[in-house]
Amino acid sequence: MLGEMVRSLIGRSLPDEEAPRAEPAAGRTVGARPDARTPVIDGIGQKVLHAWLQNRHQTLVPLTLNLRSLQPEERALVLRVVAAAVAAGGRAPDLDLADAALARIGARDEDRRALRAALEAGEARGLYEAVQAAGIGTVAYGAALLAVDQRSRLNQLFLAWLAARLAVSDDAAASLHRRYRV
Repeated sequence: MLGEMVRSLIGRSLPDEEAPRAEPAAGRTVGARPDARTPVIDGIGQKVLHAWLQNRHQTLVPLTLNLRSLQPEERALVLRVVAAAVAAGGRAPDLDLADAALARIGARDEDRRALRAALEAGEARGLYEAVQAAGIGTVAYGAALLAVDQRSRLNQLFLAWLAARLAVSDDAAASLHRRYRV
């Protein structure tokens, strides 16, 4: 089946019998002689399928984290989630890491100030519901992922909780972890 797909993609089909075959001796059945290209085409098909499976998360869930592409109210929600993620570490927040993460995803100076204000204010009620209602859970999760120390066990647990809370699919979360592993 995979070989047939590759054959159709390259636009060549295997040739039919070009020369007439001799009739087999009585009592013997002879199958069709295999074409030498069949294993090569099957091998190419397997490699294409393997490459697609390795990269399926990025092709099925294309996502670029860019705060500048969001509306101001959506950007504020993402920054509040980042603040919650930074504060969840249980120790003094690493604002340098958060600033570097925000710079990486297109934050402006007012976004950094908003992050600091959100850290000072603490988590507001209804934040996660508002993020889900806006449909930006995956973006908020990705921004939070970048803003925390991913090696910390506590942050890993928080990120797992956040992905579940924001209804981020396992495929999308895995894709973000591969893309933005720090």
